[in-house]
Amino acid sequence: MTGFVPHLQGELETGAEVVSLQPDAHLLTLADGRRYRYEHLISTMPLPALIAMMGDAAPDAVRAAARGLRHISVRCVNLGIGRPALTDKHWIYYPGDTLFHRIFVQGNASPQSNAPGGFALTCELTYSSYKPLPLKGQALIDRCISDCIRVGLFRADDEILTVNMVDMPYAYVLYDHARAGHVATVRQWLARYDTLLAGRYSEWEYYNSDHAFIAGKKAAEAVKALAPKIGLVR
Repeated sequence: MTGFVPHLQGELETGAEVVSLQPDAHLLTLADGRRYRYEHLISTMPLPALIAMMGDAAPDAVRAAARGLRHISVRCVNLGIGRPALTDKHWIYYPGDTLFHRIFVQGNASPQSNAPGGFALTCELTYSSYKPLPLKGQALIDRCISDCIRVGLFRADDEILTVNMVDMPYAYVLYDHARAGHVATVRQWLARYDTLLAGRYSEWEYYNSDHAFIAGKKAAEAVKALAPKIGLVR
């Protein structure tokens, strides 16, 4: 992503957590207490999270619509294996009885992910409120390793160089009969307060990364057309 930074116009700050929004006052508050007024706001955060941080400022119908949006979460178990070139694949799907549904082969997607003489991969496990993960912590990691060995991805005598887990509370948006109506209710209300939605989780669409880039570009162009000289004002 650093390749895009020189092309950005304006100030960029990462790791700044937004904890509350007051749409009528066009005011957002960060976790460190800083407050910003804005003319227009582009949000890429998950739509339910955006509405939740507005509290009672959002009407009941809007909050109900946001709560009605369904999704699947993903837990990623990242493994560094002490043997190169485990496979020539990039993604491998497992529809059987493995704990993970897919393995993303990091080491082939980007060789920089690999330790010298090693190989990187990610086990992806889906879960939700109605399908919780059956294991936690080290037990979850151990099961992923044993499943990888069982399906022949690597051997029991291969060294495990490193392990970590990354949780994605919002990963896949679910399409049901109510989704379109819920999104329209929230989007139309937000538009009254100069808030634009962009990206997979904010628009609640099944976007791939290329679509997400285009969505961000379109949102930026829309705001620039509305107010060419906008900026965050402390």
